[in-house]
Amino acid sequence: MGFRIVATIAAVDSLAFGIAGLVFPSQLASAIAGELDPLALTIVRLAAASYVGYGVLAWLVRDRQDARTIQAVCVANAVSWGLSAVVFAAALLSGLDGTGLWAIVAMQVAFVIAWLVPLRRPRTALARSA
Repeated sequence: MGFRIVATIAAVDSLAFGIAGLVFPSQLASAIAGELDPLALTIVRLAAASYVGYGVLAWLVRDRQDARTIQAVCVANAVSWGLSAVVFAAALLSGLDGTGLWAIVAMQVAFVIAWLVPLRRPRTALARSA
């Protein structure tokens, strides 16, 4: 899967989750893990704001050709998605009950892999495949 495809899919996914989290944090939380108090809702909105930012970034760089830019974006996103997966998995293993959370962890791991795939290409091929 090429960089442009990964960036486009990540942009759409991040923007969708980010906007949903900003506009409907209670409904999003209850669909995933249950009711949240006001502090937790604020944290959901902060995370959602970050997702919107990631989505905008991915959308803006999806047509880039510069290999270093592509590498930086891929590594940064793989780290972010990977850490998110670890945080969710740790919460689940520590007793958080949320039937939809394992699906989210799986999606996050899939995005880590998707962001790492373009890095396997040589630098010149990386720039051409963008």
